[in-house]
Amino acid sequence: MLTSGQLAQRCHTSIRTVQYYDQKGLLHAKRSHSNRREYDKKDLLRLQQILTYRKLGFKLNDIQKLMDHDQSAQILSSLIDKQTNSLQEQLHQVESQLERLKHLQKQLNSIDNFSTEVQKEVLSSMNMTKKLHYLRLKMLGWGLIVDFLLWGSLIYVIYHGASIWWFVLGLIFSLAISGELTYAYYQHSIYLCPHCQSEFVPSFRIWVGAAHTPNTRRLTCPNCHQKNFCVEEYR
Repeated sequence: MLTSGQLAQRCHTSIRTVQYYDQKGLLHAKRSHSNRREYDKKDLLRLQQILTYRKLGFKLNDIQKLMDHDQSAQILSSLIDKQTNSLQEQLHQVESQLERLKHLQKQLNSIDNFSTEVQKEVLSSMNMTKKLHYLRLKMLGWGLIVDFLLWGSLIYVIYHGASIWWFVLGLIFSLAISGELTYAYYQHSIYLCPHCQSEFVPSFRIWVGAAHTPNTRRLTCPNCHQKNFCVEEYR
């Protein structure tokens, strides 16, 4: 039997790593009479396999499925395909970043040209920010009009004894204007993924139902497939 320290030493890792995998259920320690964790040769082989899979980039959840499933060969094959696709996406992102760096290096050869390009990008970004701010103010203004139509028609019906159809008309107009405003806002919105820095436009159905803050919306990036609060920009 091996203690946590001996197991860690045999596998060239830390005691904390052994304890962490034990807590996650990847290792199964037995308790000695003195209540110390002890591991057998099966645990030694298991830890070696876990560390190998971790070096290959597999996540702990995937390793758990692989280690505890009878059809381990089939699962390993599917996980290898999954990991290969993930690494290929990362490689594509790195290659894209390298191309941008090469372009930046060329610009640096001419300071004047570099400064001009930077100024253009900054000015463009400022203009987009101003347009987005103006769009939101415009939406706020129309929102006040919608509120006036809705609540004004209701108050008119209640306090003046008018026909309920006045409120129905106010409601219909309010919904129509709100729908048009919402779609118009969507048409001028584009989102920046904080994970891979790619820009994308979600479908209207997903966009409407997504949680959001004043400057972000929780969306799944079509490039890296990560779900984050993506930064809203003007398009």
